[in-house]
Amino acid sequence: MIVLRIPDNADRLLDAFFAVQAESTEWDTPDLFIRFDQPFDTSFGYSRALCDSLLEQYRDTFDDDASGATWPINNVPRHDSAAGFLRILNSFAVHHSEQFRYVAAVFQPHPVSVSAAWEGWLETALKSPIPKSIRLVVVDNHTNRRWQKLADQFPDAVKVIEAHTDMFDIMRETAMHSGGGGATGAYRQIMADVMALLERGSAQQVAERAKKAMNIVQREQWLDQEAVLHTMMAGAWIKGADFERAISSYRKARECALKAEGNEVPGAAQLVMQTWFGEGGAWLAAGKMKEAARAYRSGAEQARRVPDPMFVVEGLRMTGFCFAHARQPDAAKEHYVLAIREAEQIPAAQRPMTTLPMALQDLMRLLDARRVEALEAAAQAYEVSKAETFGKAEKQHSYLGAFPSASDVARIEETMAQQLEDSFVACHRKRERLIAGADRQFRNAIDAGRALLHVRWSGLPELKHALDKTEAELAQLLDADALNQAEADEQIGISP
Repeated sequence: MIVLRIPDNADRLLDAFFAVQAESTEWDTPDLFIRFDQPFDTSFGYSRALCDSLLEQYRDTFDDDASGATWPINNVPRHDSAAGFLRILNSFAVHHSEQFRYVAAVFQPHPVSVSAAWEGWLETALKSPIPKSIRLVVVDNHTNRRWQKLADQFPDAVKVIEAHTDMFDIMRETAMHSGGGGATGAYRQIMADVMALLERGSAQQVAERAKKAMNIVQREQWLDQEAVLHTMMAGAWIKGADFERAISSYRKARECALKAEGNEVPGAAQLVMQTWFGEGGAWLAAGKMKEAARAYRSGAEQARRVPDPMFVVEGLRMTGFCFAHARQPDAAKEHYVLAIREAEQIPAAQRPMTTLPMALQDLMRLLDARRVEALEAAAQAYEVSKAETFGKAEKQHSYLGAFPSASDVARIEETMAQQLEDSFVACHRKRERLIAGADRQFRNAIDAGRALLHVRWSGLPELKHALDKTEAELAQLLDADALNQAEADEQIGISP
């Protein structure tokens, strides 16, 4: 197994590398990299998903008349285990041995329900015979070094390969070799240095390097780039906890952005908006909540002029958040409600990607903090129950050996699915009763969430079925439970 250890900001570089390897170019290697990003819930479900993904990618890649399109997959028995997947992968690698030196399986599951189970799957894979033509690859970074324990545990089977080039190195190299002389070329190189220093250097180093770029943009009258530089300097001052200088830089950036907007420079209106949000963040970091609220409200108004509805919602939500922490609940409530109403202008499919759920949760917390805590505790208890259920299933699966039969796995899955369903229904029932006992204002906030997000919304964290039931399946499940509860209540004399 290979642990590919990359710089913290090199994720996109790694994505680009794998994308290049997927194409036939002069930059590819004699190896085949296959990425697997399927979610991890259980080792047996994950193993099955890996096999399914391999088959799907194979069918999508090879034409009917291409060499290798005759891989006799049906001759290889399938088993829902790490060893079972390795057997399938080896069959693929052997069949394509003339085309590829190695077949590298890159594991990047997302999300992972139980980290210990995912780590256990990798350990099981390492204890299995790994064919010479196979390379298993996992990724961590220089900060968390997540898989170092695995490398220490299996020193003969795991090799750590460290990559040191990151996005800032690439930007600097690109700036140096991108051509173009004069002011444009010089500015591009200095900006690459400024961006690197924002990550690695001190606020003073950023400011000193940015001054050289500032001389260029002021001479060339690039108002939008001058605004960008002031904004970057503000970010450096915030990093150094110099909030006064940060706010001053954001205001200088806004002056430039407004002039650029007056000159109809493309993107200038967005720059004005960003300076308001940046200033709001600086005031917030400084603990000046009323000032932060005013900046965020101005940011929301500028977002409306852009127009950018998502930032309108966020600006109003943050205004409410700051007023709430300034102990001005009426002003906070007003702005939360404005944020929720503004979300009506956003297409339904995009609303979950905005901060609308957070605005609703903030409003509910303002109305009844103890009830929100109870809703959150119910969801957290459900997550604990899910983890325990997955853990029991994993333990039972471990007794089945390296190549479990399909019928044995099916029995474990059936029991697991029923337990997951029971805990989901119980959590849903508990949250619904908490909501039913709330006052009208609180229930209005819930109703707004159900109208704007989905019909079962009951606050954050979201209550999601562990097995990804469809909307129709969930409706049938919960409707049946509601009917059963109503009948039970009627029998013991509880009025609805």
